[in-house]
Amino acid sequence: MGQKTPFPKRFNHKKIQEKWIKYWKENNIFKFDLNKNGKIFSIDTPPPFVSGTLHLGHVLNHSWIDFVARYHNMRGDNVYFPQGFDCHGLPVELAVEKNYGISKDDREKFLEKCVEWVEDNIKNMREQFDDLAYSTDWDYTYRTMDDNYKYKVQKSLLFFYKKGWLYREKFPTHFCVNCETSVAKAEVGYTEEEGKLWYIKLPIEGHEGETVTIATTRPEMMESCVGIFVHPKDDRYYHLSAAEVRLPIADRVVRIRADKDVDMNFGTGVVYCCTYGDELDIKWKLNYDLDEIQLFTKNGKMNKNSKYKGLTIEEAREKIVDDLKKMGLLEKIEPYEHNIIIHSERSSCRQPIEYLPVYQWFINIKDFTDEIIKAGESMEWYPEKHKQRLIDWAEGLDWNWVISRQRVFGTPIPFWYCEDCGEIIPPNEDDLPLDPIQELPTVKICPNCKSSKISPERDVCDCWIDSSITPLAISKWLEDEDFFEKTYINARVHRPQGYEIIRTWLFYTLFRCKKLTGKAPFDEVMINGMVAGPDSRKMSKSFGNIVSPDEVMPEFGADAIRQWAAMGSLGDDYPFEYTWINIHNKQPVPVEKIQNERAKLPEEKFNKKYQRRYEQLIAASRFLTKVWNAYRFIYINLDKIELSNIDVDINTLTNIENYFFSEYNKNLKKITYYFDNYNWHEAFMVLRTFFWNELCDNYIEAIKYRFYSENENSGSLALKNALNLFFQILKIFSIIIPYISEEIHFIIFKRFTGLNSVYKIKYPKPYRDLNDEKIKEGELGIKLIKKIRKTKSELQIPLNQELEKVILLTNNNQLNLLNNLKEDIMNTLRINDLQIIENSKKDIITGRPDFEENFEDIGISLLVFK
Repeated sequence: MGQKTPFPKRFNHKKIQEKWIKYWKENNIFKFDLNKNGKIFSIDTPPPFVSGTLHLGHVLNHSWIDFVARYHNMRGDNVYFPQGFDCHGLPVELAVEKNYGISKDDREKFLEKCVEWVEDNIKNMREQFDDLAYSTDWDYTYRTMDDNYKYKVQKSLLFFYKKGWLYREKFPTHFCVNCETSVAKAEVGYTEEEGKLWYIKLPIEGHEGETVTIATTRPEMMESCVGIFVHPKDDRYYHLSAAEVRLPIADRVVRIRADKDVDMNFGTGVVYCCTYGDELDIKWKLNYDLDEIQLFTKNGKMNKNSKYKGLTIEEAREKIVDDLKKMGLLEKIEPYEHNIIIHSERSSCRQPIEYLPVYQWFINIKDFTDEIIKAGESMEWYPEKHKQRLIDWAEGLDWNWVISRQRVFGTPIPFWYCEDCGEIIPPNEDDLPLDPIQELPTVKICPNCKSSKISPERDVCDCWIDSSITPLAISKWLEDEDFFEKTYINARVHRPQGYEIIRTWLFYTLFRCKKLTGKAPFDEVMINGMVAGPDSRKMSKSFGNIVSPDEVMPEFGADAIRQWAAMGSLGDDYPFEYTWINIHNKQPVPVEKIQNERAKLPEEKFNKKYQRRYEQLIAASRFLTKVWNAYRFIYINLDKIELSNIDVDINTLTNIENYFFSEYNKNLKKITYYFDNYNWHEAFMVLRTFFWNELCDNYIEAIKYRFYSENENSGSLALKNALNLFFQILKIFSIIIPYISEEIHFIIFKRFTGLNSVYKIKYPKPYRDLNDEKIKEGELGIKLIKKIRKTKSELQIPLNQELEKVILLTNNNQLNLLNNLKEDIMNTLRINDLQIIENSKKDIITGRPDFEENFEDIGISLLVFK
């Protein structure tokens, strides 16, 4: 058979990873063929933001996605597995300003550097994906900043405009004055804050000396107050209905109204409506047709409508409180814990959100929430529980989708508008993609009011506008009808993503793709949780619990990290566990001490004193060593026994082999069920336990004596059958731990399969027509072997030490069965003289045993003579 490939003693993950990454690329192992046999299984992968590096959340998410791709490939599906990148966004602009010192005002140069920064980061992230053994076909990658992608985005916006679903309007929207841009409702959240409640006396107009006291968390909004409200059933203020109060600072008169939305238990039960402090202010303004007074600029300062013009919001708050004190109108101040709305989508921001009335672009989504829910209901959810997140979000939606952002680097909104009447001027479809700032409008005179003041839209699209057409982008919508039909319309489309973006990416994608194509984009969705630190808190720089993949990949390798990912529970948050140890004495260090030391010591000194110990990855590495050693042991015996194939003849299986092949069938059924439901944790637990505890600890131990038997046929069959069984296991391993699987296939099994990659091997099948009687015999044999091994261990007899004599007492029904197992038991347990005696004849036994034990559950008594 020629010279065999050597099997090194140790698994060198670094060397093996480099080898197979190169091989897979050079041989196009993951190449997608549209016309290959099998139903197309299309994966709409989440495009990571181009930060320049993958974090552990990406590792978890994309490991799972690769499990999906490899599993469906093995099951015979034609897997279409592209991977794109989300290029636009404020972080890119901030990075360019910081790293290149270029202002957004130099628009052309600024955009050029944004593209350059993104391209550099994509290169690095692609390498990290490759390191992870990510089986994507990079020929089908996409970037949301490319013209081809922008064309699809802008074409979709034009479609929505023609349908009357896209419009431009001045409306109070969520606005981040820190990032200086509007944000969608899905990008904000609430955080608890220890604040204050200011009690302010307002003079009642026409009643000198009388006041009514309001309580507010935002005294700086006094100048934008347009009404005072009390509850209609609040008897304390019944006499004030329709009265007026004079506002201090603003020196204006506003009316008191009664409304059922007032919380009588908040403060004094009297509140003021300001434009705009919260969503209730917006509701009251619209319901009562109140005035609108805007106080804040887009960068968080007081504007010309305030006597505190130029001060920041915080500075204005201090000044107005001081002025109210001087006026004798500040009654008291109380500590108050409350929730404030913040820009939660960006972890580097998390600053308070204001409601600023500015012109924005909207897509009508409220009228279609029932359709979105219906599309969500039509999908299979893994796990099912997360479907409710989509339903709750859709049913609770009260605003349309704000799609414009006050930024530079993004997909341009391809419209012009009339400055006088607000008429929208659409582009010619053939001119897309375009930047209206760079192009002349399609008309010179407004078709509505005949004004010549036509302006280009300078805002760009929200990033979710880009990413919510990913299923259409990957299926070549608008560019290749055949490809689109096969990979979108007629394919089974899988969406993998985190639960935290159900209300954004999934929600918007369901809506837009359904409207654009008439078909819901997904057949199924797989939801992962977020990666937490060992303290179960979200990984954050402020908590000091972030771990970068670059910190652990060199030491442990991708297969260990993928094992860690496989152990995460479907749809739930998953901690990346580690402990801190003192480098010098190797002792664990409490987290509290680490936090104190971090605060005191320079980073370099801290790193010389303390390091993390990654228990999960250490355990994963131990398992890889076990896998490597087990296959290497079988390989070594190929030196002694020549095999032309590893096909199994069921009729030649011993009772021990029948039993283990039957156990393999049971475990394969469980593993396949869990794989079908994307429950990687349970699948890998079953696989790992069966491999380590049964195949390595018991099966190999029970058959290996045959490898050295003088009966060449017995040895040959034992090795052939073991290779076949271990090959089935390797196929499953290749889904989770592909590098070690590829290497083992290359060393041992390629000569039998004739295939150049484990990736091309089909999913294992159960063994058919096993002998039930032999399975029963084999089960008894293994139970007995386990018990006697345990007994040797308890007697502190080394497992490889020979026992001089062992007697097994049993009933007449099991005599023949045990005699059939005699050779396996003797050779596995190293027994020199094994006697099997019926219970009724135990009187013939001579001598006193050194040890005896009754195994009642299997009806056998053990007598050991050392």
